[in-house]
Formats: sequence, C-alpha cells, structure tokens
Amino acid sequence: METAIDRTSDASREIVEALRRRLRVAAARHEDRVDEHVSRYWIAWRSRNRDRVFAEIRPLRKRVEVFILPGPRELRGGAGLARHAPRTQGWGWFRTRFDVRSMGEVDSAARLILQSYLHGVRRSRGNGRRRVRRRQGL
Repeated sequence: METAIDRTSDASREIVEALRRRLRVAAARHEDRVDEHVSRYWIAWRSRNRDRVFAEIRPLRKRVEVFILPGPRELRGGAGLARHAPRTQGWGWFRTRFDVRSMGEVDSAARLILQSYLHGVRRSRGNGRRRVRRRQGL
C-alpha cells in the first residue's frame, strides 16, 4: 500500500521531513518521543509519554495541510497561518488547520505544531482549572 509520503511531491516530502526533525528535537527536550502513524492519506504524530495525538499532517501535491489541537486564538506566532478547522476533522479534536506551501513557512508551522504538542502536555497534567458543576434545587 502506498502511504501519504509515497503519494506526494518532493516539495511536500521535504516540508514534512523538516517539520519532523524540528518536532523530534523539541520532544527530546521534554524527554519524550513522537510516534508516527502513516496511512494512505495522512500522518498522525503522537506523544509517547502522553499517549495523545497532537497533529495530523496531510501531504498534498502543492502543500502540506496540518491540523492541530489548540484553537487559533490560543496560538502565538505562526505568521497568520492558523485558521479554524472544520468540526468534522479528526473527530472534532483538532480546532486549527493551516497549510504549509514552502520551506519558508516551515519555521512558523513548526512553532504552531510545537504549541499543539505542549497543549497536549499541559492538558494531561491538568491546567490548574477545574470545572465545578453546581447542583441545582438543593
């Protein structure tokens, strides 16, 4: 079976590899590893320590489409790449999507993906906020 990497252009393959390298360095700083699941159409990146998928990558002919966990308003930087993801994407987990069209956008894209990775880390440790349900009628 051909995978998403096999089916794409050299430019998209180069972008995915550059993102992968940056992400692995960042995960190593957190004493973590990133597991990669490659299917026919997409690539999922999962934190091994947190057991959480934090990015879905779709290498296409002229661009690489990326879906990440945090919403666009939660992100810093990224040179205006981030947009709202459709609710149907990633079972509703991914709230942001963006396209990487050139190697010049890789640094900005990597910053956004790293924020998604860290978002998953913070969520698994707890973010200091708890939802309290108020009981009514008592």
